[in-house]
Amino acid sequence: MMDDFSYDEWDSLQEEEYKPPRDKVVDDAKQTLRQFFDEKNEDVFHFQNIEVIFEKKYFHWITSRALGELIKEGSLKCEELALFEKSTIKFVFNRKYRYYKRKIKEKIVIVRKYSDPVIAQACGLQAEMLFYNALVQAGFKPLGKNINWHGERKWEETNHDLDYIIEMDNIAYGAEVKNKFRYIDKSELDIKLRMCEYLGLKPLFIARMAPKHYINMVNKNGGYTLVFVTQIYPYGSGALVAEIEKTLGLPVICPKAIPEGMIERFKNWHKKQLKSV
Repeated sequence: MMDDFSYDEWDSLQEEEYKPPRDKVVDDAKQTLRQFFDEKNEDVFHFQNIEVIFEKKYFHWITSRALGELIKEGSLKCEELALFEKSTIKFVFNRKYRYYKRKIKEKIVIVRKYSDPVIAQACGLQAEMLFYNALVQAGFKPLGKNINWHGERKWEETNHDLDYIIEMDNIAYGAEVKNKFRYIDKSELDIKLRMCEYLGLKPLFIARMAPKHYINMVNKNGGYTLVFVTQIYPYGSGALVAEIEKTLGLPVICPKAIPEGMIERFKNWHKKQLKSV
């Protein structure tokens, strides 16, 4: 089980401009994946698993596109199975691997465990609670949870709300927490940014992972993206967390609290904004 969050390098992205990847990035990813599957020639991985493994080097959609092309070319093999009643999952593996069905059977059990809606909801609520507590303890004033209004304005364009609104030094933030392996949907990100603008809030996105241009979008709207990398599970879920990490190699943890240093980074950014006003 991972001992701590890994977030240092992502703080530098707060000021970095996003440049759309060129086609050669997919080719580079394909070469990286070929080498990976040559080394892991007796193992299987589902698409999201590979996206997370290489997310510090490639955007999720670049990895997914590269996988798709390698499968189409015959360099890799793919097996698609039912995950739940109305969803499927794709496992990828070296085309020479003969006993892949046994490995898939072992891994899909774990994926079904953490993908269960009850577990997923518990993880989401746990992350919201831990970051909320950490922000309040750091001196941010809570103004409301699961809220779609601020001051005299109420958001009624859609049925969305914000996880919470916090305030410090008369600056109010609309906070949204995303504790998932995949990125926040672009359409939801757009809505939440428009909500914050309409309500007079600075956006604060707290996400396990976010691509650079999402971070840049938040920056341009006067906000901050706090990336925490390691998916959070409810405290006491040590057995499941250990199973996920051992079997799938995914970044997971079940902490009692959010590290103070992580919140301090946001607080320091907040202080810099005061100086620039």
